[in-house]
Order: sequence, then structure tokens, then C-alpha cells
Amino acid sequence: MKEREAKFEAVRRKLTKIQKDLYGETKVEIDQAMNKGDEYNGVSDDGDLADIAFRDSLLVAKFTRHQTRLKAIEEALRRIDEGLYGICEDCGEEISVARLNAVPFALRCIDCQERHEAVSAESAESVAQPWRPSD
Repeated sequence: MKEREAKFEAVRRKLTKIQKDLYGETKVEIDQAMNKGDEYNGVSDDGDLADIAFRDSLLVAKFTRHQTRLKAIEEALRRIDEGLYGICEDCGEEISVARLNAVPFALRCIDCQERHEAVSAESAESVAQPWRPSD
């Protein structure tokens, strides 16, 4: 297990750097958002209000992406510690080096990730369907 952990020491450094950068970027963005004051004061029309609300929703989406990525990085670091890094969470096969180089926090091989995304998309579609009474 220690051999596998040592094998991925460079990956650990890369993940830790990405993690640090994301924390820093998030902190700066939060500080900027907090220092703007109440930007809803003095809004002159619905267009201004819509613009501010749109920018706020973009900021929330960005924070959500950061949070998702940070959780994935933490999971990858845990898997390195446990000697499970680079092994697909679903099928147990090795994740290709090319995939790990592209997405160092990948938990699944490409085939399993595609299946996972297809199932997630199907679930999202079924949730998004409006309720209709039966005939």
C-alpha cells in the first residue's frame, strides 16, 4: 500500500496545489461579495434588479462548482492515503494514466463515468418532468 501511495506523491502535490488555489480563489470572491455592500439599495428599475440577481446566481453557481471540486479533491487525497487512488470506484479496474493526468481527482474510469453521468441525467430528467394527472 505504501508503494502505491509513494507512486502518487506527485499527484498528491498537484491536488494539494489545486485545492489551495481553489480555497484562495473562493476566499477572494467571498471577500469581494461581502465588501460590495447591499447592492440592492438604490436599484432604479427591474432591469437593474435582474442584472444584480443574475450576477448573484452566477456567483452561487461558481461557489457550488468550487465546493464540488474541493470535495472530489479531498476524496482523491483520502484514496491516495488508503492506497485506492487510480482504481475505479465502480468496477475496480485501473483508471488510465491519461484520464488521471487530465482529471487527477477522477473516481471512475471513463466507461463507468459515462454510465454514471447517463444515469444522473436520466434521474434529473425524471425529476424535472412536470406532474400530470393520469387520464
